[in-house]
Amino acid sequence: MGTLENTTLGVAFWAIGLANTLLMFTLWGYPFDHERRISSAPRSLVLLHRALGYVFVAIYVVLMVQMVPRLWAYQVELPARTVAHLVMGIAIGAVLLVKILIVRIFRHLESTTAPLLGIGLFVCTTILIGLSAPVAIREAYMSRYATRETPLGVRGVDRVKALLPGAGLPADFPIQQIASVSGLAQGRNVLLRKCVQCHDLRTILAKPRTPETWAQTVKRMAERAVFEPISEKEQWYATAYLVAISPDLQKSVLLKRQQERTQVPAEAIRRPGIQTRVPSGEPREPFDLAKAKAVFESTCTGCHSLSSVEQAPPASDAAARELVARMVDNGLNAERATLEQIVGYLARTYGTTRTDRAPGQAAVIGVESAEVKTKEPPRDDGGRRRRRGN
Repeated sequence: MGTLENTTLGVAFWAIGLANTLLMFTLWGYPFDHERRISSAPRSLVLLHRALGYVFVAIYVVLMVQMVPRLWAYQVELPARTVAHLVMGIAIGAVLLVKILIVRIFRHLESTTAPLLGIGLFVCTTILIGLSAPVAIREAYMSRYATRETPLGVRGVDRVKALLPGAGLPADFPIQQIASVSGLAQGRNVLLRKCVQCHDLRTILAKPRTPETWAQTVKRMAERAVFEPISEKEQWYATAYLVAISPDLQKSVLLKRQQERTQVPAEAIRRPGIQTRVPSGEPREPFDLAKAKAVFESTCTGCHSLSSVEQAPPASDAAARELVARMVDNGLNAERATLEQIVGYLARTYGTTRTDRAPGQAAVIGVESAEVKTKEPPRDDGGRRRRRGN
């Protein structure tokens, strides 16, 4: 099964756990005969509780049969979220085993331990589903227009048709077939069924990438596929779908960055005098604003719309460089000259103070390694230099 089916099962798993926990609270409200080890609760409620328990165990087995083999195929170091997800899954199995043994064999412990084990099961189930379901729901939310016959879906298809030829795919790939609503739906199917065999979905949706970077990433991951190989055509479909949802990924990254801006970095407090020394670049050349605009539009629209820049334009050359540097951190892969053209275009178009700096004169922070040094104030020598001069 794919990610969407597993998420649906997971939500049902949690709902059944909640219903069984509430039913357990109701059943233990009835008197319990400790000698005969029989509750006076209605037989119908007892049978319902038992039936829900069987369904709960069945769903757990189905999920674990799929999850355990994937651990052998994971190509990345397991992040903390995945480790916690795995721990909760194993804990649920252990608690289930103990509870079944108590209810079926060691019944003298039932009245004292069964309620606590039931509560523990529900807590572990809540954590388990809470760690995995939101990522799958987020992906489903982002694909709501890309794979449907809606005005926004058609607009997304047009965007993919314009950007996909520059992604480095073979010249003879069927763009009309791939860059379509049905093609994007097929790409999503590849993503949810094959790409998650080697890593979780969050690894894919962590940040936006350019079409060329998406194509390279998909190709590299396909070469590592173990259980279900990804064909070249499936790689094209997956790349097209990832290009289609990149604007929504960019919005998520922007929201996260806005939240991080409210926190003052510790390094800024510790070393407020940090200055970045950037090596000189190539000689000054006449700046072609029209050419720079074309480079800006073709490069930046791979991950987001131009309105994102127009809503919060950089007011200076420094702000433009900071903006481009953030894009590089987010995965923008371009030559230095291209980045300098983008910086120059942003500074001259949106900056309140025009700059005459030519492209290539200064490096974009974050593109090349910069040597960082701090200026220390002169030490007090107690007037020895002044006396020596006298």
